[in-house]
Amino acid sequence: MKQQFKIFGFLVYAFIIITPCALAQLPGRAPDVLPGTIPEMRDPSFWIARMEKPDEIILPISEIQSMNKAYRKKIQAPDPFKDVKEERKSKLLHYFPGIALIVPDLESLKPEAVSDSVKEKITVEIEYLRKSEYGNSNDVKYAGWEIDELEKEMAYDRVKDKIAVRNGIAVRTTRLKNVPAFSPERIGMTKSGSRSRWDLWSIGVLKIGKPVKVLHSSLSGEFVFVLCEIGWGWVRSDDIAFGKKEEIDNFVNDEEFVVCTGDRVLFYSDESCTYASGWFRMADRLPLVSRNNPRLVKAPVRKMNGEFATETAWLAGDADVHVGLLPYTRRNIVETALKLLDNPYDFTGTFFGRQHETTYRDIFGCFGFDLPYHGGLFTHCGTNEEVLPPEIGSEEQYRRILEHEPFTTIMITLQDRGGHAQLLIGEYNGVPIVFDQHGYSYKDEEGNDLIIRRCCIDEITMPAYFLKRKLTFLELK
Repeated sequence: MKQQFKIFGFLVYAFIIITPCALAQLPGRAPDVLPGTIPEMRDPSFWIARMEKPDEIILPISEIQSMNKAYRKKIQAPDPFKDVKEERKSKLLHYFPGIALIVPDLESLKPEAVSDSVKEKITVEIEYLRKSEYGNSNDVKYAGWEIDELEKEMAYDRVKDKIAVRNGIAVRTTRLKNVPAFSPERIGMTKSGSRSRWDLWSIGVLKIGKPVKVLHSSLSGEFVFVLCEIGWGWVRSDDIAFGKKEEIDNFVNDEEFVVCTGDRVLFYSDESCTYASGWFRMADRLPLVSRNNPRLVKAPVRKMNGEFATETAWLAGDADVHVGLLPYTRRNIVETALKLLDNPYDFTGTFFGRQHETTYRDIFGCFGFDLPYHGGLFTHCGTNEEVLPPEIGSEEQYRRILEHEPFTTIMITLQDRGGHAQLLIGEYNGVPIVFDQHGYSYKDEEGNDLIIRRCCIDEITMPAYFLKRKLTFLELK
């Protein structure tokens, strides 16, 4: 009994003494209701009540598809910005060597040319791996031999001189990375102030059901080097199934599908939905087994021999999905966007989260828009050529911003590495209010640094630099 009491006493001591000390080191969390906003703004009904025509179809799917087609045609031109005014040109640099502004058609290349491309991309990734210092998830710097092992895993010397492209498909939500290192502790953290932030070996999230071109295998075979809609990078081999181009295209382009309209929706192995078999996230699509039963979907799977197949999966009766694309109405925009409210900011998708570009891609993907992965390209998806300079002052900035329609207008800053984007949702006391996803903080009245780093409703004055740079607009209407 005494021994038990000693143990209990130690646990109490640890809880009282150790826990507060540990918590005291954490930065302050910004409140749910940020300065300049009110609690009611977190409910879609607040914004819907301000709409004149909440259920009006803003654009039919045919016109949305035409916008997508026009952007792809523009960006694939030899000089897509030839006729664009200099002040509207974003500096299309990026943090990650793998991301592709234009995804090349490898099928049109000779096997030798594909090999040259793969060698070039892996060479750039090796340089990226070695040009900076990185730490693991324990905030410990990698040893030189550990970096050597990661480079060895890329198997550059095994890249074939002639590469026959293999068609594949992601059978689950996975990560695209610059480095073939996927275990929880093996990530490429960098320092920002006193804290480690962001896995800079991660490029982004490759969604379930997305096609890939498989080009090379790592030394162990645990990873494959692929080209997908995001760009070039490494994916876990067991997350990819191999198949004929036709059967993969038929799955991806099936006209009978459900689109995920929630943050994250499970699918199940049985009708009672007792055991989950996987999940898909906002804007992801899964084909229907039959339009007569919207609960039955086809899920992509990888057979033990690596081949692509499909299995029937069940959705819960109240699953947050829609048969076909979601009608593009103002009500649906606000209700869809606010489902992501308070989601943590995840710059590189390491934790399957989102940053500003992927947040807006997912929201508007539910309606059929295919926005680019690079925020600096958002403004070139539409026809608005306005540039708002900071020199005009905040009052004039507010006035001109509020001339744009809420919920269909994304504002983009012109700066290095693409800039930042915010979704205009209205005004309050004459100040534009935005829906945003960012990784910043602010100081409260006592001078405390409060961290936001999540999807939020905020005044346009946050991040602090936003109105200090030139603004451009994407009008999705």
